[in-house]
Amino acid sequence: MKKVIEVAGLTKTYVQKPVLKQLNFSVDRGEIVALLGKNGAGKSTLLNVLLQMITKDSGKVKILGSKHLKTEKIGVMLQNDFSLERVTVKEVIKLWQSYYPNSKDYAELLQIADLADKQNQFLSKLSGGQRRRLNFALCLAGDPELIFLDEPTVGMDVVSRQKFWQQIKNLQALGKTFLITSHYLEELQGVAQRFLILKDGKLAFDGTLQQLQQGHQVVTLSFDSRLDQSLFVELPGILAVKADAGSYTLKTTQLNECLPRLMPYLPAIENLNIEQGSLNELFFELTGGRADDKAGQI
Repeated sequence: MKKVIEVAGLTKTYVQKPVLKQLNFSVDRGEIVALLGKNGAGKSTLLNVLLQMITKDSGKVKILGSKHLKTEKIGVMLQNDFSLERVTVKEVIKLWQSYYPNSKDYAELLQIADLADKQNQFLSKLSGGQRRRLNFALCLAGDPELIFLDEPTVGMDVVSRQKFWQQIKNLQALGKTFLITSHYLEELQGVAQRFLILKDGKLAFDGTLQQLQQGHQVVTLSFDSRLDQSLFVELPGILAVKADAGSYTLKTTQLNECLPRLMPYLPAIENLNIEQGSLNELFFELTGGRADDKAGQI
């Protein structure tokens, strides 16, 4: 399998504060990889180093097999949308097309942005979601092999988000590779094949969702019972117990130990349901916080 991103021993320090610490990972052609971490974990710094927007301190980085960025083969959609005064959707798409000798067709880019009825609209008049869709189309203008997406669906409505992720899957089927950061972990759960989770500048996890579930298993048990809440608090690996009018929700990291201890109470338990933890819950367990926790963005 051809590797499109190769990182070895990557370090970066700001004002004597280590931000990236000996990172090692690679991304294969055709993969959709999610880059996760609380704000301040080093995601933005890593993206900036990969895109050669800032220099690394040490280590090796290769993008599409080269130390030098092949910008014509890379698409980038960053967090911040731009807005040009008195410039229309059509004009900005045409401008982006002019940067590439073999750009995607105008009609195709307009369709990707889903702005056919807005092509003569000024950018300043577009909604936040419309600007995000337009920026996605612009990052595909050169028909790139490798695509970086930073918080791509912020501002989009539910329908636009669904269409967006379907476009990602369609592009993957054509051999495109994606490295994506997002705070909407429930969306990435259904799209990404691998997850890179940064914690304090180091890779805390690199693998599939199934591997993450196996190694950091958070399981939810829900049931109805008239038993007292105190009976369940001391079960093995219990993270939380929620009781509401005879309905219980338990979260545990030790299902195999918890279930035998629960067995004596089964005659007084009804509607027992067991679910593996979501990506949100696993992320919280691994990093100690939510993906959208506020902190200095590094």
